[in-house]
Amino acid sequence: MKTQRFGDISVQKVLDGVENFKAVVAFPNINLEVFEEHKNWIEPFYNFTTETIRISMHSYVISTPEINILVDTCIGNDKNRVGNGPIYKANADVLSHWNLRDSAYLKNLSDIRIHPEEIDYVMCTHLHADHVGWNTKLDNGRWVPTFPNAKYLFSPVELANITKEANNPYDQYVKLMYEDSILPVIQSGQSVLIDNSLDLGKGINLLPTPGHSPGHYCIEIESAKRKGILTGDILHNPIQVNYPELSTMFCADKIKSNEQRIKLVDDLTDTETIILAAHFGGSTAGKIISSKDSREFFLI
Repeated sequence: MKTQRFGDISVQKVLDGVENFKAVVAFPNINLEVFEEHKNWIEPFYNFTTETIRISMHSYVISTPEINILVDTCIGNDKNRVGNGPIYKANADVLSHWNLRDSAYLKNLSDIRIHPEEIDYVMCTHLHADHVGWNTKLDNGRWVPTFPNAKYLFSPVELANITKEANNPYDQYVKLMYEDSILPVIQSGQSVLIDNSLDLGKGINLLPTPGHSPGHYCIEIESAKRKGILTGDILHNPIQVNYPELSTMFCADKIKSNEQRIKLVDDLTDTETIILAAHFGGSTAGKIISSKDSREFFLI
């Protein structure tokens, strides 16, 4: 993705990895014929041979003249993600790929001339395992915050929910993620709960969008008459701009998730707002445009 600029605010992408997921696994209620209907533009995001969606795991770095904000920290390295219990067993084909990874994420961060010490805020749109992994790194056998000078922004609703789930004796998977990627940040004193007093500067706004998870957030950017939105996991694949009623296997509240997605897609269609989704691959950034009775995600 080329750097997106909104006046004196810039957004850059940092890749952690790309995976292919079976579309029928990601979207349990999907009819694969919908991809054929939109073959003229969906191909960068869907493999017709393997019937898989391409899922990119990446962060965004929002830079203003004053601060650097890292949004979503992907899967991370060296994390034990095998686990036990119903969450892991139901999603083993997906989650096993995330076990003990060794990605070039920190090199990719340095390639855009940003170093961990220069991150002022880490903002997780939500606290799923593929959005918190690089919160921490392994250092001499201990999990320590990857970004030593950053404040880590957590939704209080999201944190309360994940803390409760981590104490569920029937599912070790969430406990593993909590203990290696969230708890060390709390123990270091770097965690900050989002409230109405939080000010990330002119042109950056946090938008509560619960549904995919209880405390999910989007991030809006507006400067110099240009708008953008980091949509987190409201959208997983561009096919959802035509079928926003499609929830993923990972959506906690499918009804509320659908409501958020339908509203978002309707609000953004045929506007100049740049969409920066958490899992769209390739050049990533784009707009929703309509034609006749259809919509298209148009890469820019």
